[in-house]
Amino acid sequence: MRTINTIITLTVALMSITAHAGEFGNRCTTGLNKGVVVNSDCSINENFKGNTLCFGNQAAKQAFLDAKQKQQFVDKAAAFYPQVLNGSAKPM
Repeated sequence: MRTINTIITLTVALMSITAHAGEFGNRCTTGLNKGVVVNSDCSINENFKGNTLCFGNQAAKQAFLDAKQKQQFVDKAAAFYPQVLNGSAKPM
């Protein structure tokens, strides 16, 4: 019985960790769109075209939701993201 409880506990823990795995390494999509790096735990997120976008706060999420051209918003964030990966972009 103890082994079963341990397995259940580990499964629930893993599910909670993977439940918030988002695009751009969990960085704020709005921040990346503006050319800044804002790390996020992805607790504030939005599903867009099958991808989980993370946001640093509710205002950042609202900026995305208010954007008329959401795909262009994400594309601009994606264009900046390689600078994050190569280390030339600095966290805010």
